[in-house]
Amino acid sequence: MKRKLIVIIAVILVILLGSYIYYFSNYDPKLVDINDIHTDPDYEDVTYNNAEDIVNKDILGILTIEKIGLKANVKEGSDNKTLKNYIGHIEETSLYDGNIGLAAHNRGNQYSYFARINELEKGDIITYQTKFYTRNYKVDNIQAIFETDWKLLENTKDNKITLITCIANKKNQRLCVQATEITANDL
Repeated sequence: MKRKLIVIIAVILVILLGSYIYYFSNYDPKLVDINDIHTDPDYEDVTYNNAEDIVNKDILGILTIEKIGLKANVKEGSDNKTLKNYIGHIEETSLYDGNIGLAAHNRGNQYSYFARINELEKGDIITYQTKFYTRNYKVDNIQAIFETDWKLLENTKDNKITLITCIANKKNQRLCVQATEITANDL
């Protein structure tokens, strides 16, 4: 009887230890706890539909990806406060011409705008509208990068848009989707 009790306790300890190891191997401290989610009181839950709406607001543009049902506002900044409610423009990248870098959450946040960018494929169309222009881009590069590897965000002669988000269970990597501007004839 005493031996059975020791075996049962040992099995329970192994299960607890295994659960602990599994949890912390998949734990990403940068993720937001679902219980900590609350909307910024200054946030307006509005998606602007055209360039005229953007002029007097603090919104840089509107990103649309029809394939994944995305239409969302882009705001300057890639800090957690901005990404809580918006797609963020990465400050070190171009605002309009060259390579525009955008970042957003894909899970663990009330507004996880990039939750489905992993479904994009080469050839898919991304539209970015600002108060100055509307441009269409065709996806031509999808890859995982390390969080410190920002080569794909360097400025380019061609107009590009680069989308960056985290990869589940790979806290040191980011999913990078890059697209190059196309003309109306290429649509």
